[in-house]
Amino acid sequence: MMEYFAGLDVSLRSRAICVVDAKGKVMLEMELPCEVGDIADYLNSFGHPIERIGFEAGTLSQHLFYGLTSEGFDGSCQNKLG
Repeated sequence: MMEYFAGLDVSLRSRAICVVDAKGKVMLEMELPCEVGDIADYLNSFGHPIERIGFEAGTLSQHLFYGLTSEGFDGSCQNKLG
């Protein structure tokens, strides 16, 4: 069974989301509103389980991390270096 992963680009007004398979092939890309429910609904509509969600650590990331975790997703915050 193929594994799928999602990445979120966190900005103030919207979230860009990208879903890739285990080989790195882009399966979906979309810009979504900031609400956790909208993001969770989009990921659940993908049709395959999302193994992990990654997004950069920042002031808005804590809300997303805890919100998506409460929706049943496994999340990981990463500090952006550079």
